[in-house]
Amino acid sequence: MEANTTPIYVVTGATGVMGRVIVKRLAEQGKPLLLACRSMKSGEELASSLRQESGNADITAMLLDLSSFADVKQFVEQVRKMNRPVAALINNAAHLSRKREKTVDGYERTIQVNFLSTALLSLLFKPLMIENGRIVMTTSPTRNFTSLPYEFPAVNNYVPFTTFAQSKLALTLFSIYLSTTLRHSSINVNCADPGLINTGLLSLGNWMYKVSDRLSHTLIHNPEDGAIATLRALESSDTGFIFKGLDRQVKVSTLLKNREVFAKLCTDTMRILKKYL
Repeated sequence: MEANTTPIYVVTGATGVMGRVIVKRLAEQGKPLLLACRSMKSGEELASSLRQESGNADITAMLLDLSSFADVKQFVEQVRKMNRPVAALINNAAHLSRKREKTVDGYERTIQVNFLSTALLSLLFKPLMIENGRIVMTTSPTRNFTSLPYEFPAVNNYVPFTTFAQSKLALTLFSIYLSTTLRHSSINVNCADPGLINTGLLSLGNWMYKVSDRLSHTLIHNPEDGAIATLRALESSDTGFIFKGLDRQVKVSTLLKNREVFAKLCTDTMRILKKYL
């Protein structure tokens, strides 16, 4: 039997509210999909449902725990053993803890899942990707209401909303570094900002109500609308942009207010991840 070498689309957080919409749309387009999921049971159930509803048989699920650097490396090795090139990596997974949680690697869980492990995953995928491959980082409008403290990625005072926002700001800024370094490999790196979607993350405490007035113009209650930004980022030949749905996109570099903070973020992140690369 001839091996299938059609490039695959890898989606993290595939079983979440936004993830389900994204993979459904891609499945309907006939894209070969690898659903990267925290729960193998949920992932396999979703893959089976998508195969049946879309008629697209090339959909599989694989376990990925972004709270562990070792698990990220193991996941990438499993993908490599599939002997299939990667057309796109869609970093859709997101986490928000009610209270401070430390991972096995010693970092606050929200920071590691949303930023550090996502950055590591993206860097490790480079040799697996096709020319003109796509890496999409899912960001959040909450990034606009915070700044990165000097000690980042360490967290001295855990506040759910603030830590989540900092993780998304860091991921967005780090995409500048990735888009620059991977440009020579013909890999496009962009961010997708779906707005605030009514997902389980928004029910974790009362922080949402404290900022609802400031974020009201970005609220999107329909995940279908939120997925537009991701799909546009996948289709674009641009790199280094934030896509916001419809025809809106801005250069990520416009967010670069403090180059010293940016340089420290990139240096510290690469120092942390170096031994896993």
